[in-house]
Amino acid sequence: MKPNQHAKTHLWIMTLLTLVGLGLIVQGGYMQAKAHFAQFLIERAFEQTLVDNQPHKPWSWADTHPVAKMRVLQHNAQGVQPLGQDLYVLAGASGRNLAFGPSLMLAGAGIGEQGNMIIAGHRDSHFMRLQYVNVGDMIELYSATGQLQVYRITATQVVHESATEVLEQTENSKLTLITCYPFDQLAGNAEYRYIVEAKPMV
Repeated sequence: MKPNQHAKTHLWIMTLLTLVGLGLIVQGGYMQAKAHFAQFLIERAFEQTLVDNQPHKPWSWADTHPVAKMRVLQHNAQGVQPLGQDLYVLAGASGRNLAFGPSLMLAGAGIGEQGNMIIAGHRDSHFMRLQYVNVGDMIELYSATGQLQVYRITATQVVHESATEVLEQTENSKLTLITCYPFDQLAGNAEYRYIVEAKPMV
C-alpha cells in the first residue's frame, strides 16, 4: 500500500471510530434524558393521585401507575440524611415497570395493608443504594392517600433466587425490598438476591 493510501485508510478508520463514538454518546444522552423525563411524569401522576385519590398513568400507554413515594434515610455523622432522591413505586413488578422504577409485587400486601409488602428494583439503578443501607436505617413510605408509614431496617441478607420464603405472606406487617446481587456484576442473569427487611415503627 502506498503511503498516500495508508494515510487515507487511517484517516477513514479514525473518522469512522469518531462517528461511532459520537453516536454512542448521543444515544446515551438520549436514554438518560428519557429516564429523567419518565421520572418527572411518574412524579406528576403521583401528585395528581394525592389530589383526587384516583390512579393516574404516567403516560397514556402505561399499564401501571404510582402507588407510593419512598425515601431511604441513613444514619451518619450529620444525623439522619436521605440516601439518594425519593423513589416512586409503581404497581406490578413486571420487567417493563422495573425499567422505570421500583415496583410493588402484587402477590404481596398492598401499600398500607397488613402482611408482607414486597417492592423490587434493579440493582444498577433505583435499588443500587441498597448496598449502603444498614440495620437501624429507616424507610419512609408515603401512600397514594398521603399517609406516611416509617419502617426501620431490621435485617439484610443475600439469598439464592430459589429462596421464595422471603416472598411469603406474614401475619404481621413488614416491608421487604429485593434486588439482584452482587451489585458490581451486572452482566447476565443473577442467581442471588439482596434482601432488605424492615418493620413498621409504631
